[in-house]
Amino acid sequence: MSRFKVANDQPLDESVLDQALNWMVALQSGTSSAAEQQACQHWRNESPQHELAWQRLVGLSRDMRLNQVLTAPGARQLLQARSAVSRRTLLKGFAGLSVASALGLGVRERVLLPELFSDYHTATGERRHVRLADGAALQLDTRTAMDVEGARLTLNLGRLLLANGASDSRAIKTADGWIRPAALSRLIISHGLPGQPGTQVQMLSGSAQVEPSRGPRTQVEAGQQLSFNNLLSGQPTRVPATAEAWSQGLLIAERMPLGEVLEQLDRYRRGLLRCDPAVAGLQVSGSFSLDQPEASLDLLAKVLPVRVQRVWGYLASVVPA
Repeated sequence: MSRFKVANDQPLDESVLDQALNWMVALQSGTSSAAEQQACQHWRNESPQHELAWQRLVGLSRDMRLNQVLTAPGARQLLQARSAVSRRTLLKGFAGLSVASALGLGVRERVLLPELFSDYHTATGERRHVRLADGAALQLDTRTAMDVEGARLTLNLGRLLLANGASDSRAIKTADGWIRPAALSRLIISHGLPGQPGTQVQMLSGSAQVEPSRGPRTQVEAGQQLSFNNLLSGQPTRVPATAEAWSQGLLIAERMPLGEVLEQLDRYRRGLLRCDPAVAGLQVSGSFSLDQPEASLDLLAKVLPVRVQRVWGYLASVVPA
């Protein structure tokens, strides 16, 4: 029996599966609000069919993470097939690959779990170094998904540090547009991080052209950072001195609200991490380990009037002491 196949083989209405998939996409986007999460939970509680559809989706995700059933090109081929085949034909393709025969999975314009369908991806708490054929070097942050096609990189989700090679034809694409760094430039590009709308470019050295999909170009020089969406970009500002700290496994906070600190640690910690609104505004300054998020939580409890409530090592809540 497949690891994700539930004992109850009850068929599910396609409309229910569609709703479950839409909720999963929204919550995996990295930008879902607390209200959306509560609304999803309410939807799950409305009907046993809703909850069963949700659990089957979660099971599919877990099974693919553990077993790597689909290669990245194979997954993308199935996703791209939506314009050429019917839903039923596409589902047969999934079933033939032993991925979703028990699920009845529909395909949407947005990828459900981009880290599963990308050429390179990192798990929670993982950082990864990649050397490209032309000599460029990359470091991928936790929960990052990226595709490579020649000199073009596509950052689907997360954050990367690029030390560009001697080529001046490099292009990095996100959902918001393009970044074209000069040869030998070093830069950090992030997309879809908590609290960060759109895409951000941080130039450590060299320069780059930023091109929103439907907006004017902007030149970004060494020491500058720029955030943009598909229509426009803001004004360049100074790159903080701590911009590279994550690549060394550190989170350096300078009068940062506790809620934001926990959002950062949450990306590196398996499970759920919550912050009581009563303490979310506490100011935090210090250096915290991203590689050991539990130790960082304990340190916060020592220097702030808070305590950490843990349940089975999975759920952690930071509440007033």
